Amino acid sequence: MASHAATVLGPLHPVSYNEAMTKFCERNPKFHQPLVLLGQQRDVPRLQSVLERCNISGPVGLVSAGWEEDEDDDQWVRDAVDVPVINSQLYGLADQLFQQDPQVIELLRERQDRLRELREINELQTEHLCTVARELWRRLASHAGALVPLQQTFEQLRTVDDSYLEAITTIIVEYDQRIAPKERPSVLEYRHKVLERLQDCQALLIAGGHVGVLLNRLNLCRLFQHIQLPIIAWSGGAMALGERVYFYDQFLPHTKREVELSRRGMCLFSGAQLFPRASQRLQLHDSLELGILSRRMKSPCLLLDEHSEMAWSENGQLHAANVRYINELGETKEWTP
Repeated sequence: MASHAATVLGPLHPVSYNEAMTKFCERNPKFHQPLVLLGQQRDVPRLQSVLERCNISGPVGLVSAGWEEDEDDDQWVRDAVDVPVINSQLYGLADQLFQQDPQVIELLRERQDRLRELREINELQTEHLCTVARELWRRLASHAGALVPLQQTFEQLRTVDDSYLEAITTIIVEYDQRIAPKERPSVLEYRHKVLERLQDCQALLIAGGHVGVLLNRLNLCRLFQHIQLPIIAWSGGAMALGERVYFYDQFLPHTKREVELSRRGMCLFSGAQLFPRASQRLQLHDSLELGILSRRMKSPCLLLDEHSEMAWSENGQLHAANVRYINELGETKEWTP
């Protein structure tokens, strides 16, 4: 039934999926360093082989702020590579900043309260529209009249996502201006401490964890504006470097399982929406769910698991291995650029 519905709806893009991915999956032209995106690494780490291919033989910095209070629980990373690992302390040093300058954390908490209000409203809209999309999709096999309403529902979902992203970005920018991280002495000291720890590093490793916390610390530090190193990111850390960050776990109870737009990412690459830990958090056997997901996204959906890798060389050439995408039928297929 789901395949029939997808066929009736037509293709996701006016060109083939591989052509669309080759055209749109691009590194930010302002970022010239090698960029490597991986699936989860803790169980089957492949970090050392990536470092060897990137000719990195010296110390590497680690951003594990997404682990929050467990930021220093990085022994498995140290065991996975043959070079010294310098933890950036992006999370812990921010706590010192908040103690030194309580107004910063007060502003961030005030910002979070406003974002939470928007999130609750967005959840209502998204859950309603996804429920409608499922029902209309199921009816397509026997009711041709469901086609136009279903297409309209997908358009509404994309519009809701766009409007929500604009609203939360406006709030984030407002509070960023109030904190003034480029001028505030406490933030400047925080940035100096982080950069001092990373000054001898040849590459930067970015772990996952709580992606919202990771993005908050990266933005507060303005790390990518002050460091020019190859980046190797995995799991949520990889998703955080794209255009948009989504929270998702379709194995949670139905009322909480909708894929939820969180915020704008760091925009080091564009044109693809990454979903790390795909096998653990998405119902890959359910073509209806995958079809709705792929048609809701503005960019093609790429699925990352523990053996997945996407890598841009210094000249911008993209290589990918063990990466899957969701096609217009809600099926997962191997993708190569």
